[in-house]
Amino acid sequence: MEKVRAELEDKRKRQARRIIQVIEEGMLKRLKAKEDEIDKIGKLNWALEEKVKSLCIENQIWRDLAQSNEATANALRSNLEQVLAVREDQHHHHSLDDAAALMDDAQSCCGSNDDFENRLAGRMCRNCGKEESCVLLLPCRHLCLCSSCESGLHSCPICKSAKNASFHVNMS
Repeated sequence: MEKVRAELEDKRKRQARRIIQVIEEGMLKRLKAKEDEIDKIGKLNWALEEKVKSLCIENQIWRDLAQSNEATANALRSNLEQVLAVREDQHHHHSLDDAAALMDDAQSCCGSNDDFENRLAGRMCRNCGKEESCVLLLPCRHLCLCSSCESGLHSCPICKSAKNASFHVNMS
């Protein structure tokens, strides 16, 4: 009877050890899975932090660009206001000599003189003097620039008025 009891006790202990071993193995597997999940979340967190840093830098770049563009727009607005003020002053203080000179320029641009050399000189670009004038400026309507000089000027070289638009005129 003692021998049977000892065997049963021994079997129970072995059975208990096996159960504990199986539970430990299951717990180790779950623990390993949770550690892997923690590592994965840590890597994802690191990647997100890096993305936030890069977005903050990009945001600062865009903010600086916006401020720069705003400063440029304000400077251009100020320049435009100054040009308009100067232009208004010029219209009020034109002398007769200036009016006569403008009339001569307008005549030479339109080719109203009969002399061929005067007409040819009137059609030369007023900026470079090398190419024939083929660009009509608005609002003053002076035909006084070549196509290569037109892009670099913002005002008419004859009357100094601000250029709103320009048209290429085909003279052939």
